[in-house]
Amino acid sequence: MKENWLFIKTPDHYGNPEIIQIDKDIIDYFDVEKSDEICLMKNENRNEKLSETEHKFINQNRIRFFRNGKIYKVLSDEKSITENCIFENDYEKLNATETELTETEIQNLNFEFNWNGEKMNVKFNEVLNSPVVQEINKRLNKEGSRIVLGKLNKTLFVSLYTDNYLDKLIPIKYVDKQKMILYGFPKEPYEINCTILE
Repeated sequence: MKENWLFIKTPDHYGNPEIIQIDKDIIDYFDVEKSDEICLMKNENRNEKLSETEHKFINQNRIRFFRNGKIYKVLSDEKSITENCIFENDYEKLNATETELTETEIQNLNFEFNWNGEKMNVKFNEVLNSPVVQEINKRLNKEGSRIVLGKLNKTLFVSLYTDNYLDKLIPIKYVDKQKMILYGFPKEPYEINCTILE
């Protein structure tokens, strides 16, 4: 059976969210796109064999790939250097969200997000930018940043949009009227409990 694994973006990663599917020894790559719902677009130019990649399982739901690469550093207008390095890319296995709530009920929740000191109250479908930034965005015909509830198969996500661009997906492990458990963060803790606010 094919399993979906979400690429865990770090703050220095740009581009669409990415999902891989691992089927026996074959890894297929998909770009995540959003129209009315989250959908996967297969990257036809990219697949590989798991047995031929350097990887390790961090836990049963997280795999880390090690890839050879290069870092380019510009030292001045005339001088730059290239260094060989190994990139570590983590993927988190997506599981069905556990909940007895409807998607409409979940979208009406207000919750406290607190991960490694980044603390904020979150409500789905509200613009996150300050009033000043919202005013600037309005003049530039931009929508600003907002969080919406996303879904792929049976997994629900906290989806972060910047303007109309899907930037980040944070999978929801469990949600009820008291708490929401989110997972798939770039550093420990990989999973956090969020308190539902009245």
